[in-house]
Amino acid sequence: MSKKGLDTRDTILEVALQLFFTEGYKDVSYQDLIEKTGLSKGAIYHHFKSKEDILVSVFEFFLQNTKQPYIVKPEDNVKSYESFKRLFIETKWKQFESFKKVLNTNSLKINKLLFFIEAVNENEKLKKTVGDLMKQEMKFLEKCFLGLKNNNKLPDRKSPALLAKGLYWMLQGAETMILFEQKKDIQEGDFIKVYNKTINDFFKII
Repeated sequence: MSKKGLDTRDTILEVALQLFFTEGYKDVSYQDLIEKTGLSKGAIYHHFKSKEDILVSVFEFFLQNTKQPYIVKPEDNVKSYESFKRLFIETKWKQFESFKKVLNTNSLKINKLLFFIEAVNENEKLKKTVGDLMKQEMKFLEKCFLGLKNNNKLPDRKSPALLAKGLYWMLQGAETMILFEQKKDIQEGDFIKVYNKTINDFFKII
């Protein structure tokens, strides 16, 4: 595909992403895309054969641009509980900043984030993509716990893999709390406070 073709495709995806976030996937039509992109219906069809095709591509485009920062051997970087928390929180915050950059906004509230829930419920391929992302995050946490184990910071017979799964689901609950309880824009401090408490609570019970 030519550079012009790639630019046109990315333009469609960027506009579709903004529309899906503000209007919701079901309420966005091809006519909305035509008006916002300034492209013809034929030009959009040239790149995407259906609205569902756009949805999947938008989701993949978003994830590619907001993926978790790559950390070289987190098991070598984590040597204590504090370094565990520091690495995790720094990683998630970088991801959150990328999230806002792609959306071209400094404002994040739950009404905008509901698009993800709607999108995943609409498409089986996206459910698999989310499942793969969950496995990646658990693997990251597992390597962090392995760092603790290598430095004799874990109780005997504690499995890094099982601990990673347990903490992952506790963190999912923490993230949900952040999103649904906020009446103002989500800030860095909101994440740090809740992540710190969640990880501290987890360390206490292991």
